[in-house]
Amino acid sequence: MQKRITYLAFLFMLLMLSVIPAVSAQDMTFTESPMLAARVAAGELPPLEERLPITPQVTTPFNEIGQYGGELRLGYTGDPFWNGMLGISWERPLNWTTDFSGVEPSIFADWEVSDDATEYTFYLREGMKWSDGHPFTVEDILFNIEVIFDLRIWPGGAFSELWPTDSPDDFEAEAIDDYTVRFTFAEPQGLLTFRMAQWFGHEITNRPAHFLKQFHADYNPDVQELIDAEDGVGDWPALFVKYLNSTAEFIYFPPNPELLEYPVKPTLAAWMMVEELGTDNIIRFERNPYYWRVDSEGNQLPYIDSLIVTQYQDGETLTFAMLNGDIDYMPDAASADRILFFDAVDEGRAIRIGTPQDNAGVTNTIHLNLNVQDDALREVFRNRDFRIGLSHAINREEIIEIVHFGMSTPSQYAPLENSPLYNEQLATQFTEFDIDLANEYLDRVAPDRDSDGYRLGPDGERITFVLVSSDASPATQVGELISGYWDAVGVEALFSEVTDDVFDERVGQNTLQAVIWAGEGGAGLTSMLDPRYLVPTEYQGFWMNGSFAWRYGGFGDRVQVPLEGEFLEQRERYLTLMTLPTAEAQIEAMAEIIQVAADGFWLMGTARPIPGYLPIHTRIQNHPDEWTAGFVTGSMKMTRPEQWFIAE
Repeated sequence: MQKRITYLAFLFMLLMLSVIPAVSAQDMTFTESPMLAARVAAGELPPLEERLPITPQVTTPFNEIGQYGGELRLGYTGDPFWNGMLGISWERPLNWTTDFSGVEPSIFADWEVSDDATEYTFYLREGMKWSDGHPFTVEDILFNIEVIFDLRIWPGGAFSELWPTDSPDDFEAEAIDDYTVRFTFAEPQGLLTFRMAQWFGHEITNRPAHFLKQFHADYNPDVQELIDAEDGVGDWPALFVKYLNSTAEFIYFPPNPELLEYPVKPTLAAWMMVEELGTDNIIRFERNPYYWRVDSEGNQLPYIDSLIVTQYQDGETLTFAMLNGDIDYMPDAASADRILFFDAVDEGRAIRIGTPQDNAGVTNTIHLNLNVQDDALREVFRNRDFRIGLSHAINREEIIEIVHFGMSTPSQYAPLENSPLYNEQLATQFTEFDIDLANEYLDRVAPDRDSDGYRLGPDGERITFVLVSSDASPATQVGELISGYWDAVGVEALFSEVTDDVFDERVGQNTLQAVIWAGEGGAGLTSMLDPRYLVPTEYQGFWMNGSFAWRYGGFGDRVQVPLEGEFLEQRERYLTLMTLPTAEAQIEAMAEIIQVAADGFWLMGTARPIPGYLPIHTRIQNHPDEWTAGFVTGSMKMTRPEQWFIAE
């Protein structure tokens, strides 16, 4: 009975949140940081009232009205955007509510949806501006839709993660006025508002038209001059893509700014880049003077004046910097360092621990590439009994004890128990550690062994493959343990950590054999919004590697592997789900998709996610103690970084 009540309550929240009106700020008196007030007094900026939209977005602070000033110190290894700035700069057409129960206004102030979900009308914030003061209007949205479907720019085929279509003929984008846009679809699109709160939304609201048009031949008759001045660029589409993809959330500094009408790529984020990564390994940001959010008392956000983002050589050095008080925030603290940081708190260091609740279904997923190039290996991988045997060979309890501090339970990848999409079969099947049972299943597929005890495939050769993890999803301990478990049942899986560049090359050329990865998509409806482990052709669905490239007709020079049979049917089920107009119908359709995935048992999982931890310097205020974390939710955006403040 309790599950039914939770299910209905969840649906009710979704339906109610879909019609929440924008919060009015018209009666507020607005104030700004002294840093910007000084620039206004010096004649460098227009007054605050001219920089804010008519209806700014109101962000209610988590704990208290903050104070202006200070510098936030961030650190990262690898890619600065993905590993350091993703949540800080995350701005989308719509936002997830902070309790992750639905979506709320953001860049779009309000919206209306027809009863059959074929027509969406979105209302922008009148007077909203990019960080350079240029108006943000429907022109930006329509231009980016035009770009998405321009085959001169994308000769391999149109690519969009936001739009549920590969053709502009399947929907119409219409400007009602400068601040109102209407999308009309041939079929219902019930997931569109949810998708706009995800990563996909940047396609239409984080790409400034006025900046990008100078690299487009249809808008700049002198574009050849820019092509000639740019090293390694042969034509205007290549030039355009370079600047389009120059980290979508960041300001970008072109190498030849003197030739450009707009020399810096503007942003809608709370902070804008003012100094690129240099020899000092530092990137600097300052507050966006045109930022369009205020707090509940009318103070323009963000509270913090500037960011300094430092690149560290490795995770160990970054951990030391956090323990030493050199940085304020560490969003990707290693699981192995958990005890170090909790001990630091007990020792009285200036650190507190936040508790992100991972939206994942499991800590790790294990993908055998069912499309692998090797014919014999593909035949073995596609045998369900082989996958079941390998799953029974995994000692998940030992993984939990060694890697996860004994804090989890064995599980395959599946939605969490409190999700309306929970499927007990998918979560629990084949998780028992049983060597005899593992060998029984594997004997059905590969009973013969060589002189070293390793199983032989259909070609008479040893079944051997490489199980990899990458910098983007490191899993050293788990990978080494799993390699040992499979070795014990006669399957040679050689574990290897590879760089992101090597990993991406193997993905693109479909030489990837097996992967240990993250397990996103467990909380709430995330497995429906991010179905990469349940439905083929999704990004990072490595168990059907190559099908993503096939779906988009190329995606660079990636190897394409067409879908067929049960996998094509599963994809078609999801395409149908995307056209359903109600949350109730979507959940019912997703339940069928999940059941098919459970019966197919296409990939493996390890353990349910454990409560996360995130070290935060005690001088950072207004940061919640708990929040839902993950890529779907926008990483740190759930904590609303614009309302953090520094208390020295």
